[in-house]
Amino acid sequence: MQIAVRRLRVRRIRRLILTVGVLLLALVGVALLPQGLHRGALTVATADGAAPASGVVQGRVSATRSGDRACFSVAAAQGRVLLEFPEGWSADTGLRLLDAAGQTRVRPGTVMAFLGVPGAVGTVPGCAGSGRIWTVTDVRLPSLRR
Repeated sequence: MQIAVRRLRVRRIRRLILTVGVLLLALVGVALLPQGLHRGALTVATADGAAPASGVVQGRVSATRSGDRACFSVAAAQGRVLLEFPEGWSADTGLRLLDAAGQTRVRPGTVMAFLGVPGAVGTVPGCAGSGRIWTVTDVRLPSLRR
C-alpha cells in the first residue's frame, strides 16, 4: 500500500514539473514573438496630414544621424531636397528608412523616386543643413527610360 501511495506522489510531482515546464516554455515563446509594429530605433522628420502626391523627386539618397534622429535627403537635379515622411515611419541604426509596417523602403546610397508634395526652401527640425523640403507620400524605384 505504501508503494502505491509513493507512486501516486511521484506521478503528481512529475505532472507538476511537466506542467510548470510547459508553461515556462510558452511564456518564453510569447516573449520572443514580435510585439506590434517594428519601429526603428531612430525617428525621422514627419509631416502633418497627408496631401495627395503632386510630384516626384528622384536622386541618390543620403542619410545622416543627429542624436536619435535620422535625416534623409536627395541629391536631385534642382539641388538638395530634404525629406519628411508619413507618421509612423522611422529608421534603424543602419540608417535604413522603415515604413509604418517596419518594411525597409530606402537604403542610403540608392537612387530612389519619392512621390509627394514640394514645400518651401528651409530646414527640417533636428537636422543640419537646408534645402527644398519634400513631403513624401510614397517611395518607388525609379523607372528606367531608354
